[in-house]
Amino acid sequence: MRRCYLVRHGQTSWNRENRIQGHSDIPLDEIGLSQAKCLGAAFAQMPVNALFTSWLARSQQTAQAIAQAHPNALEAVIERDLAEIHLGDWEGLTMEVLEQRFPRDYADWQTFPSRVVIPNAEPLAAFKQRVRVAFASLSERLPAGDSVVVAHGGVIAALLAEFLEADFDRLLRNLRLDNGGITAVEWLDGQPHVLWINSVRHLTAEGKSP
Repeated sequence: MRRCYLVRHGQTSWNRENRIQGHSDIPLDEIGLSQAKCLGAAFAQMPVNALFTSWLARSQQTAQAIAQAHPNALEAVIERDLAEIHLGDWEGLTMEVLEQRFPRDYADWQTFPSRVVIPNAEPLAAFKQRVRVAFASLSERLPAGDSVVVAHGGVIAALLAEFLEADFDRLLRNLRLDNGGITAVEWLDGQPHVLWINSVRHLTAEGKSP
């Protein structure tokens, strides 16, 4: 049996301010560090055999907290292609600014993000293909038992759309993936099965996002 826990990184100041983050390398804020500590405590009680993370600092910090708390002396392996989508000229802007500057594109982004062409951004189709290929390669290297992959909201949403054969735009619009949330996937007869999405039961009051 192989089970993989997909973890969204802890909160950053840009998450708190509702800014577009993408590839901007923003570290965890105080709440994010608390969320990472909660994740470390939760996974320390589980027989995790492997740990992977995207290269962005917020993901690596979260993974390091899990590694440091675990008795198996885990080492976080960086998977560069599990980084969040690059959102070009929109990165660093708040939702309010986007709505003011790009009202039509912002409205489409809220409902059908695949329609929007953001200047200097990674095309959404290319992002989904990058994530699909990266995770397919990673899944072949997962050991038996439990593994943890720390990544990003967009990455986890893209993987869930693939696993569930769901429309990405619709799934993204209706899906909630909290900072520090855990989604579980298990392989049965070679096929991934989603066990649960976005569990936050492990987060303490200090680790709850506002």
